[in-house]
Amino acid sequence: MAKLARSPVLFSARARLIVAFVLAFGFASVQSLLMVPVLVAIGATALLASGMIGHNLARLRGALLLAAAFLLVLPLISGQTEIAGLGPVTLYLEGAQAGALIAGRLLAIVALILALLSPVSPFDLVAGMRALGVPALMADLAFLTLRYMEEISGELARGRLARLLRGGKTGWRALPDHADLLAGSLIRAQLRSEQLWAAMRLRGYSAGLNTPVAPLGPFDWACILGGSVLALAIFWLDRSI
Repeated sequence: MAKLARSPVLFSARARLIVAFVLAFGFASVQSLLMVPVLVAIGATALLASGMIGHNLARLRGALLLAAAFLLVLPLISGQTEIAGLGPVTLYLEGAQAGALIAGRLLAIVALILALLSPVSPFDLVAGMRALGVPALMADLAFLTLRYMEEISGELARGRLARLLRGGKTGWRALPDHADLLAGSLIRAQLRSEQLWAAMRLRGYSAGLNTPVAPLGPFDWACILGGSVLALAIFWLDRSI
């Protein structure tokens, strides 16, 4: 599978992880619906500045589906103030507000994390996690999860291409075939990930990440400070509205 071109990494993986954690915590603390456009604007700006807009938008599809589910379901099941009714279906104001708040925060956080972490290779992210004191087992599991997802994506792409070349069914009639394809892809990807992990351990993978890491530079500290100030500003504005 061809590797995606990545934008230049201007600051270290450790600094990116810290900034992502601080801003995600600040976004998650927002309780006012009026702050949602601000969060979405920040997330969209981060995506535009990442230099990987198409790649990140493709990864954002799962979050978009989940946000749409919150927007559709919560107005139907939560609240007391009716805003619309169609037969047995009733929409409630409180549920609509909660759905918009949750969906907005979710999309902003995912967009921000993608913008910050996508330019960094999985190996550098794991090394940054270890440098921040994350247990080695958790860092290794994170790395293997990323590798496992890439394997699943590749297996699914090859399976879809094979089905098309063989004149496979389309539409809803292809659902059983897609289910079989997904199950087979999961099994094959798991086997390949286990083989990869065994090969990494035999080549002394854990020993390679225990080497001392370079200290954070001035630009790293500036980005961490800027992210912390932005998170505090969002928290203050949210409590002031």
